[in-house]
Amino acid sequence: MFQALKNINKYDDDILYKRIRIPIQSIYRNESLAKKTSNFTLSLDGVKYSKANPLTSKILIVFDEELTNENLLKKEIYKFITKATAVHNSNVISIEVTNSKKEFPSNSKSDFISTKNINNQTCYHALSKEHIEKVLKSNYTEGLNNFSIEQKQKEFGLNVIYEKEEKSLFSRFIESLKDPIIKILLGSGVVSLLLGQIPEAIALGGIILFQSAIGAIEQHKSDNSLDSLKDMLVHKAKVIRNGKQQEIDSKYLVPGDIIIVESGDKIPADARIIECKDLKTSESSLTGESTSVIKSSLICDKNTDLGSMTNILFMGTNVLSGRGKAVVISTGRNTEIGKIASMLDSIENEETPLQRKSEKFINKLIKIYLGFFAVAGGIALLSGMTFAQVLMMGVTFFLGSIPEGFPVMVTTCMALSVHRMAKKNAVVRKLNSVETLGCADVICCDKTGTLTMNEMTVRKIYVDSCLYNVSGSGYKPSGEITPINGNPKGKSSLENLLKTGVLCNNSLLLKSGDKWEVQGDPTEGALLTAAYKMNINVDNLRNINTMVQEIPFDSNRRFMTTVMEYDMEKVAYCKGALDTIIEKCTMIYEDGKERLFTSKDKEKIQSICDKMADDALRVLAFAYKKVEEDNSNFDNGFVFIGFVGMEDPPREGVNESIQKCFKAGIKVVMITGDHMRTASAIGKQLGLLTNGLVVSGAEVDNMTDSELDSKINHIQVFARTTPKQKHRIVKALKRCGHIVAMTGDGVNDAPAIKEAHIGIAMGMNGSDVARDAACITLVDDNFSTIVTAIEEGRGVSNNIGSTMKYLFSGAIGEMFSIFLSFVFRTPAPLIAMQMIWINLLSETLLGSSLSVELPSEDVMNYPPVDKNAPLIDRTLRNSILRKGIVIGVSTFAIFKGALLLGVGLNKARTLALSNFVFNQVVNVYTCRKNKKNFNNKYLNRMALITVALLMGIIYIPVFNNFFGTVPLDPLSWVAVLGTTALSGI
Repeated sequence: MFQALKNINKYDDDILYKRIRIPIQSIYRNESLAKKTSNFTLSLDGVKYSKANPLTSKILIVFDEELTNENLLKKEIYKFITKATAVHNSNVISIEVTNSKKEFPSNSKSDFISTKNINNQTCYHALSKEHIEKVLKSNYTEGLNNFSIEQKQKEFGLNVIYEKEEKSLFSRFIESLKDPIIKILLGSGVVSLLLGQIPEAIALGGIILFQSAIGAIEQHKSDNSLDSLKDMLVHKAKVIRNGKQQEIDSKYLVPGDIIIVESGDKIPADARIIECKDLKTSESSLTGESTSVIKSSLICDKNTDLGSMTNILFMGTNVLSGRGKAVVISTGRNTEIGKIASMLDSIENEETPLQRKSEKFINKLIKIYLGFFAVAGGIALLSGMTFAQVLMMGVTFFLGSIPEGFPVMVTTCMALSVHRMAKKNAVVRKLNSVETLGCADVICCDKTGTLTMNEMTVRKIYVDSCLYNVSGSGYKPSGEITPINGNPKGKSSLENLLKTGVLCNNSLLLKSGDKWEVQGDPTEGALLTAAYKMNINVDNLRNINTMVQEIPFDSNRRFMTTVMEYDMEKVAYCKGALDTIIEKCTMIYEDGKERLFTSKDKEKIQSICDKMADDALRVLAFAYKKVEEDNSNFDNGFVFIGFVGMEDPPREGVNESIQKCFKAGIKVVMITGDHMRTASAIGKQLGLLTNGLVVSGAEVDNMTDSELDSKINHIQVFARTTPKQKHRIVKALKRCGHIVAMTGDGVNDAPAIKEAHIGIAMGMNGSDVARDAACITLVDDNFSTIVTAIEEGRGVSNNIGSTMKYLFSGAIGEMFSIFLSFVFRTPAPLIAMQMIWINLLSETLLGSSLSVELPSEDVMNYPPVDKNAPLIDRTLRNSILRKGIVIGVSTFAIFKGALLLGVGLNKARTLALSNFVFNQVVNVYTCRKNKKNFNNKYLNRMALITVALLMGIIYIPVFNNFFGTVPLDPLSWVAVLGTTALSGI
């Protein structure tokens, strides 16, 4: 392709060509049609290059703007596609492409394009109502008949979300046996059984069952996100069938059904609105936007994004007010909620960085040990040992070389950290995610409900040439309204504006426990809260004013009007978009009186409004008009009062937490469904957006994966994103080598949350779907808690490193002592049961004390743990080898010395065992990472318990035969303490 573009420039250096990509869903995975489309496009005048890609469903065109233009090319291509697909598929439906906001009949001569893509999705938002009725073979008046319903149910199935079959607990148990350590233990157990070492075989079998069961149970914690999605489905739906309105089980809905929805309902399926009145829905769970959506039946542009499809109702969203009639266009997995379910279904759980490193390290270690044993075993066979003796020594060798307690220690580290995190409002659902937090270098945050409160709040008020600031957040009616510039003449104008906000309002503000909630539109709830802050008696104001008439808010009119009667006088109160309200006003209220509303006033007001918009404030204007008996004209003659600026406020402490993340080498990226202007302003306000890029979801769709990957590190804010785009962004970050944490609260965040290495959901305002897809849930919905969780994660990484140093130095010590016995042709200094006791009791108890070490105070002053760094780096490796060899030499030395003195094999082994345990007690103190924490009472206790258990198996007769030990005299203990002291030097 690039060579072709070079050739174009070679022959036409003086011409500047335009390069565009046009999406054509019909060519997806259709190489034949893609090729035909390319050839056809090349035949058009002015086209210099054309290449259709059946994988991306787009065609790249380079053309001469002097000979053709983009619109003409699209028109010709769409015509060609329509004809080509019509020949091969008579069932392909056509879409009328229009930019008009007016309804048009189905026989319009507008351009046509195939409406079916790979997901069998049709652009119903761009079709006229009449066309949809024909496409779906429906009847808006009578509804579907029984025959049509039966046929459609066979074709589309039930309106439900299915789950993929989960693996059984037993199958996960079998999978856990594939772990390298388990394989070694299993092999050692079989050899022990064949050689008649029954106690050793039973002990190894118990270890295998215990560790495999833990792994299986951990893996069996299946995601409940699909169950939560099913809970969002409506169980009953009001539908018109066979000419009658009836209520049916929503799972029997089919495309073409006519449904009726009203305030308080939950949408039972994706549907295109036929008619509605004052219909508002809350789609925050799906799109991430906190503001209500005003619905209408008017056509949307073909390229309209999900959050702006005002003529579509989405399954699982709520109706806030009004009522409507709609035709079902998608059911089950074909709905937007269903697509999220499909994405969740397709996301496989990945191994954590620690799991990958551990598996790689253990496999490499096993190969080294096998080679080591092959050499030692060969020496032993040549020296006259039998094959059975070599095998038994091999079992002992491998029990010493593999730290069986390592998985348990890692689990303990993370479990204790989980307990600490729970006390700090972070509930961990997936244990392995704790360690992964220590590697996280990118946090992707949803704006609404994560960085912000998900509660609309009035922040600024402009009235009577004075700008006021409003304190307080959310719907709690506490705060103050204070002037910040201008010359306030009194409270009458401010009170009039707030009273207008109360009377032109259909919502209620209610207290539920300690929390204030809005019943109705969040914007109207914010107005009621502002009135309470001014000490206005909202209930009394509404009681003394009687509503005579209401003109509901409409997306075309962009205003709402109520006519209220008080003391035989009628007044019309109006609120809406500033430009709409200004056009309706001829007068302005100032200094306690009405005067002419001049163009200079309008310019000043517009300037203040623009500044509010730059601060991410949503502006709402207010006006009133006295109504005469014979005057019902509400289009003009109003008196302008003022306007308010409201926002979904940031959470407290978010700014500080973001700066702390930057200092720790963690990038914070905001991914939101809000508009770019709002997202940019919030990003700057939080200190998140510095010199990075702000990219919309539409721009993401227009990028190939390679283009997105090349820009992803420079993007700080993604705006107007859909669930699919969020998911794709997380995947791009992962492809670029980042360890990604994704936070969110809505259903729209669930796929990205599950795809991320660490999914973090909000506990208070988050959806069940998001929580079930996440690894961690923030109980307090506080972004700052994420920083605390990352601190814990880094502390876990440090503790795991300390534990590894301790365990592997012990393993090297055991292995080296056994190797020396091969070389010097002596019996093994430690028998299998002694080594099992060391690994499962002694080292586990001591090692667990390293798990409770608290993170150091400076843990966030360093970059994240490198996910590609080896599990054991050179420094740690050298330290382990040095300490392990010292322990091994001292253990073999005291064993060999005892044999030379003729004390007997069991006493020599008891001395070796005691020396090894005491060396490990000293070793555990030197392996601590957080050495500033001097008072580790748990470590001291575990050391005493370990020594006490050692005394038990030495001095309690019942254990002597089982562990091959004998009681030691005081002189022997002096020898043990001496070799331990020499080892610690």
